[in-house]
Amino acid sequence: MSDNGGPLFLVVTIKPRLDRKEEAEAQLQSMRRHTLEEPGCVFMHLVQPEDDPDSWLMLEMFRSREAWDEHMRQPYNTEGNRILEDLLREPSELRLCREK
Repeated sequence: MSDNGGPLFLVVTIKPRLDRKEEAEAQLQSMRRHTLEEPGCVFMHLVQPEDDPDSWLMLEMFRSREAWDEHMRQPYNTEGNRILEDLLREPSELRLCREK
């Protein structure tokens, strides 16, 4: 697959279960620590929207689509996403973006 012109940005909307927010955050931070060690990851930040205290955003940038695809195959990511299923109110919304 071609990298389609360079970096890939992601905005992931995450809605943790309100009774399991601490567990969800701990799992996400663990996955984030591993991801930041990947050569294809430029940045990854877990942020809190000021207008929505019950949701989070993960802002990510990978060097290419291939780098993100490789990230998605990592065991800490596949297993981490399986664990998150029970910690979230609904599946995360993932938006893939390209620079204008």
